[in-house]
Amino acid sequence: MSRRTWSRPQDAVRQGREATLAQIIETIDRTAPATKARLATEVGISEQYLSELLQELKRDDVVRKAYVVDDDAVYANASAVSRLHEGCRRGDADGRGNPISETAPSEYRGTDVLELLNRLDEVTSTQYAAARRSFVGDEPDRPAAALESLANERYSAVLSELKSYTLTTEWPGNRVASDLATIATNLEIVGDRACFVADVVDSQDVTATGVVEERVCDIFDAGERINEYFESILFECDLAAYDDLIAREETVHRDLDELFELVTAYDPEMYGSLVTVTRALERSIYYWVHAAELAVRLHSGVQPDHAMI
Repeated sequence: MSRRTWSRPQDAVRQGREATLAQIIETIDRTAPATKARLATEVGISEQYLSELLQELKRDDVVRKAYVVDDDAVYANASAVSRLHEGCRRGDADGRGNPISETAPSEYRGTDVLELLNRLDEVTSTQYAAARRSFVGDEPDRPAAALESLANERYSAVLSELKSYTLTTEWPGNRVASDLATIATNLEIVGDRACFVADVVDSQDVTATGVVEERVCDIFDAGERINEYFESILFECDLAAYDDLIAREETVHRDLDELFELVTAYDPEMYGSLVTVTRALERSIYYWVHAAELAVRLHSGVQPDHAMI
């Protein structure tokens, strides 16, 4: 994936101090300005104000000499620079006590979208857990397929809110909305993959046992843990969880390699069934990882390392 960032509207007064800090970080990361004057021009603020803000960023080790952004420090300060993690919703009051209207700019509507995404994630992760129970022979409280209509309903609710989000904000709100829509689509695909796994388990007259079953369950477990990291990143603005997500993703690669070596010893029917299930799990995990990658960029303006799966 190419390294891409987006720039905020050049209106530091309207956006506020924290948004200007985020804009400085993004501008440095995107353009690598050679001088302070060039950086001030790019951001659209005075050199004096820029110097004040740079002192703060350097004190927190977010920006080093030569105007280089330290990704780790940005992640550690994510809640201060995030365009979504504002803690405000329509109907709440802004910093001056004024009510936030239905046509408020995007920085006041981010939490609405996050709440809807959280509701979508709840049902699709439940579908994933139901698929796991089906694989090991347990009867889930609600099968993955039984939750599909609810998942579709919540997915549609996210897209509807994002349409309003796009119409009521200046550029680059459309790009923010596009990334959020991709996250929603990724979650919806996870739910679809869970239904597919459950269908395969129900339709195949073969059952994995012993070490093979254990290894497949390990992959299910890794997927659930990666989903938890994704949730921490998007909904709690905990970008430090991204490193843990990548580390867990690396173990999934090893587990998959070992699993495919094991299943080659089975008859073709068993092999085909297991490959179908594990490939579906692999794609589910990929979509969670990719969603986490987008969440990191949305919160920090910094593009994280490429997703491996």
